[in-house]
Amino acid sequence: MTYFPDLSDYTYLPLRNPMLTIGWLDRDHAFTTGPVPPQVIAALTTLAAHQHNITRGVHNCHFCDEESPLKLPADARRGYVFLGMGELHVLAPDGTTYSAPSLIIHYILQHNYQPPTEFIDAVLDGQPCPLNCS
Repeated sequence: MTYFPDLSDYTYLPLRNPMLTIGWLDRDHAFTTGPVPPQVIAALTTLAAHQHNITRGVHNCHFCDEESPLKLPADARRGYVFLGMGELHVLAPDGTTYSAPSLIIHYILQHNYQPPTEFIDAVLDGQPCPLNCS
């Protein structure tokens, strides 16, 4: 997967509107670790049911041997969501849009990744980005 520092400008695919990157991790670059509120995991899992920029292939985790697509339990209606082939877009109340690979959920749960506070706040207080926001 492509590496981008947290809060850098999104340049992976062409966009109509600017976005900032979150969680585009790589084993050659250190990342912040620490606790993440469980509500953030729940909200990201809900977003993972409606991913953006879905690719034909999958991205494996660079930190462990789990192969994508990773299957993550969701709610009773959805059953599971699959990670490793799309992006989660979040629109913050201030209008900032964030893009994270769907593997961000795995990175948080399995590798203790802690996204920046701005992103955590946007996940908790913002809204899903509609398909035409990026």
